[in-house]
Amino acid sequence: MRWVVEYYEQADTTQPAEAFEVSLKRHHKKLGAKLRAIAAAIEVYGPQLGGGLIEPCHNYKGLWEIRTIFNGFLGRELFGFDGEHHRVVLLHGYVKRVGQPARAIASKFEEVIEYDLNSWR
Repeated sequence: MRWVVEYYEQADTTQPAEAFEVSLKRHHKKLGAKLRAIAAAIEVYGPQLGGGLIEPCHNYKGLWEIRTIFNGFLGRELFGFDGEHHRVVLLHGYVKRVGQPARAIASKFEEVIEYDLNSWR
């Protein structure tokens, strides 16, 4: 059975992951293309995809990330699986340089990380 990829929508109707992807089309086209290709593979394979393309986030149960690298930049897109409804919910994303600590990015995602992934299960 195929997985359906959806965007998380905030109370003000913005979709942070979609806004992130639009930004990638302007500033990091190839990195964005790689993330979209991985999202397409998730539709087919779900959590069985593996290969370092998706990984669970340590210390955040239910939170996963799509991982890719291109030309010295790392692209990450946060998401969660809803196994009961075969859904993948894309939450948000970020780009950082290789070697830049993730802690420098983490403060931007406090709201996303605090989002209770179990609320849509």
